[in-house]
Amino acid sequence: MKSLYVSVALGAFAPAALAQQFQHLSGLLPGTARWTEGVEAADVDRDGDLDLFFADGEGFNVAGVKRQNVLLINQFVPSGTLSFTDESVARLGARVSNAKAVITGDVNGDGWVDALVCNAWDTDVPFLYINQGAANPGFFAMESATRGFTAAVSSGGGQFGDIDDDGDLDLVLNDAYLGTAARRPRVYVNNGLGVFTYTAAAMSAAPTKTAQMETHLADVDNDWDLDFVGFTRAANGGTNHYLLLNNGAGTFAPAPVTIPSNSASTYAGEVGDLDGDNDLDMFLVSSSSFNEGAIRNNLSGSTLGFTAQTVLTDSNDDNEICLFDWDVDGDYDVLVGSLSNTRETMWTNGGSGNFTAAPATLITAISDPTLDATVADLDNDGRYDIVTAQGESNTAQWANKVYRNSGPVDARKPVLVAQNEPTSVQAAGPWKVRAKIRDQVLDNGLNWVKASARYVVRRTTAVESVFFNVGGISQPSVTISAGGIVRLTSGSGADTVQFTSAPYDHTVSIPGGGSADVVLVHPGVYTYTLVSSGFSGTITVTGSDASVAGLHMGGQQYRFLLSDNAGGTGKALVYELVFTDAAGNTRVSSPRTIPLIDCTMSTYCTAKTNSLGCVPTILAAGSPSTVAGSGFTIAAQSVLNQKSGLFFFSLSGTAAQPFQGGTMCIAPPRLRSQILNSGGSTSGNDCSGNFALDFNAYMRANPTLFGVGDVVTGQFWSRDPADPFQTSLTDALRLGLCQ
Repeated sequence: MKSLYVSVALGAFAPAALAQQFQHLSGLLPGTARWTEGVEAADVDRDGDLDLFFADGEGFNVAGVKRQNVLLINQFVPSGTLSFTDESVARLGARVSNAKAVITGDVNGDGWVDALVCNAWDTDVPFLYINQGAANPGFFAMESATRGFTAAVSSGGGQFGDIDDDGDLDLVLNDAYLGTAARRPRVYVNNGLGVFTYTAAAMSAAPTKTAQMETHLADVDNDWDLDFVGFTRAANGGTNHYLLLNNGAGTFAPAPVTIPSNSASTYAGEVGDLDGDNDLDMFLVSSSSFNEGAIRNNLSGSTLGFTAQTVLTDSNDDNEICLFDWDVDGDYDVLVGSLSNTRETMWTNGGSGNFTAAPATLITAISDPTLDATVADLDNDGRYDIVTAQGESNTAQWANKVYRNSGPVDARKPVLVAQNEPTSVQAAGPWKVRAKIRDQVLDNGLNWVKASARYVVRRTTAVESVFFNVGGISQPSVTISAGGIVRLTSGSGADTVQFTSAPYDHTVSIPGGGSADVVLVHPGVYTYTLVSSGFSGTITVTGSDASVAGLHMGGQQYRFLLSDNAGGTGKALVYELVFTDAAGNTRVSSPRTIPLIDCTMSTYCTAKTNSLGCVPTILAAGSPSTVAGSGFTIAAQSVLNQKSGLFFFSLSGTAAQPFQGGTMCIAPPRLRSQILNSGGSTSGNDCSGNFALDFNAYMRANPTLFGVGDVVTGQFWSRDPADPFQTSLTDALRLGLCQ
């Protein structure tokens, strides 16, 4: 199917592809040609087209002339013609620096993209530009000082990413640009409002390195946190490059393996899945000497390892890597921004991470000193264009450039690589799910994919039944509410249900003589076909669902936080994830159902006043867990001193039954703990006693009794010799077990 798809797609565009797929648009970008080290695309004014930031500022390994930070506004919307206006000073203010990179992200969570300019050689703090949003779309206030950037650094790159999995974008910056003594990268933690705190401890285990060039945040060991990959242009002690693993809370330490590259000339690299095995590989300029090359991730379970692939015979002085499926065959090809070659270099992926040189005529031949590049659809035609930034040598060619893509339109949906969700969650919410995708472009963390989650909190377990056999379907058309269940039962052989209503392409397998449940989230009419028999039916979904935007955490990983809208009364969370790329291709995940458990803890019922007039009280501390073995204590206070007692508990609910002059608050059948002693004063009679039971340890010691989802009710009983019934009772505790 892959070969067929490629031949059809390329055949449709054969004249353009064979002639020249990427054509230089001369004079498109306004402004004075300067030494430009970085470029980043972003829709700063949210008008539907991508604008361009450029990092201008002279100097190779020492600071040169500072230049104005650059922002060019795309005029494709609403004019219909691709053109740009230089609005740098108007939108950024008169800001000059030795800029080496620009990175973007919504740091304060207001839905508008912000930007950070990385400045080298300790000449300035990082410039953090905050988008003024709806009040003044695409205009920025430089707020470094008030948002945590008060120290000058020597940075040539960085990335925003949610390194501590708390739902906002933190920042990792390199801090030893060319000519700067060895240092560690820097971590800035976001407080959720776009205010950052430099956290030295997060990188305290990292070795110091010099000539730090590119920073990447990506999950290289597939444990659902963002690790740090940093490429350097120098020979550094131990290993040239950084490979630091995240502990899940945003603290990094060296991985047990290193990146196998012996070159001290690596200006850039990219991290992405090159061979389609759902782990992250690398592609480096100057992987070995000045030759490019891929590095394969051999991840097996939790064991991480890398193998350098055969180097590619291109010994040019190159400066940038973009992963870019320019032939639209479903794998990442590679664009290399070249400083010394007569044109930008492009490598074609054979599908398993094996690369061959693309035709030399693929892109206009211009001998210019490219230092950076990005890939973005500038004219909204479903094809990703190339933007290059120039500097360092060959001053006559310092003009930055755009190469328009006239090749095949991107018609491929994002690939859903993995999902991460709890097996059960508390009914009160909120609930976190995560996902990883792969799409047609990946450049310094940018992939042009927007994500959202649609969900319903289901309050009932009602099922609509549909039966089919060789004669047909019992109910060809059924109606359910959003999040509802249709149970398809086969009276004959096994079959597969294929949904055919775009963009839904789910399949559900039904065993012969068995059943399978279909769950649908979003209101609409869904058509399905039984593949073996050819019978078709429709499912109409009524009602409404909720929706929440996903956070692109970094490394093509997304985070979704779903809020409870059922007041804690839901029985199940039903959700689907929606991913849409810049070309409008949409992938909808198969709906998932997560049981909701009542995890609340509360006291109820009335204690029995003891013979000294004290009211024994039950209380709890910690978090209940069926597997932890400790960390949750159920206690009673105001108990008679030096008396024996025990903890009655039940898995059958609450009760309010008269019992020995008090109230038994738990339903039968009742279980009991071992005999306990209240302690307290060693002489006399008082209420200084208390009971304490490590209930996590008790559950761990009795694993067959307890399970996730159980609700435990419990009450302490103890001896009271002066009471007519010789009984003391606390009030009762109710708790749900969610883990």
